[in-house]
Amino acid sequence: MSTPRIVVITGASGGLGLALTRLHLEKGDCVIATSRKAISHEMVSLQAVYPNHLHHYALDVSSNEDVRQFAAWVHIRFERCDFLYNNAGMAVFEPLIDMRVEELEETLRTNIAGVLYTTRAFLPMMLQQQHGHIITVASLAGQVATAKAAVYAASKAAVIRFSEGLRHELQNSGIAVTCAMPGPIDTPFLDKADKTGAYRSKVSRYLLTPEQTAKRIYQAAKAKRPEVAMPFRLHALSRIYLLLPHWLKRIVSPLLNRK
Repeated sequence: MSTPRIVVITGASGGLGLALTRLHLEKGDCVIATSRKAISHEMVSLQAVYPNHLHHYALDVSSNEDVRQFAAWVHIRFERCDFLYNNAGMAVFEPLIDMRVEELEETLRTNIAGVLYTTRAFLPMMLQQQHGHIITVASLAGQVATAKAAVYAASKAAVIRFSEGLRHELQNSGIAVTCAMPGPIDTPFLDKADKTGAYRSKVSRYLLTPEQTAKRIYQAAKAKRPEVAMPFRLHALSRIYLLLPHWLKRIVSPLLNRK
């Protein structure tokens, strides 16, 4: 019997993180699922089905010291990490002027610093083993920013560029880097980000399920693709928008600003 792959997934309490956890468990992998919150009911159910392959770890990715201790624990307990999913994230869909400073800082710490801290903590392990795969979950918002999402879009644009630079740094190291850019996913994340409750209905035609998103990301990682974006239609519209002259962008911008 082959040795199971060691998979670390941050932000795994629900939504996409939970779907990635379930998918890798079904593949026979050993998953270390982290979250800031207490273990979810869904995770407890998975634990009952995969008692020897699922491990939960309470982690705040915005704390560099917590992340360093976690990576050290993984190294001691499992000796390696084959897949690292930087999935933990947060959003507050508000105009910048209306955002509380605490919300702004938490967004940047979680979405940017958390990705950098976690990647940096696991890199020595992967370099030593001369293989590994780092998958960072960004967003299509990192390509095209909209009203009420300036801060969130900035944080996701940052990790898209970070993934690109890291890919160059790790060339020929045996470590692959994939950046995933999904559109809106039908999870409680949307409800927490948008306090008005209107955003979900406005983007309903583009909503992805956590399961289909996880499958697409896994397939991209398996093929060692540098980037994966979804859904296709929304990604295509984003690429077209970037090519438009400024005067035409002003005309079509009301179609984008639906938050």
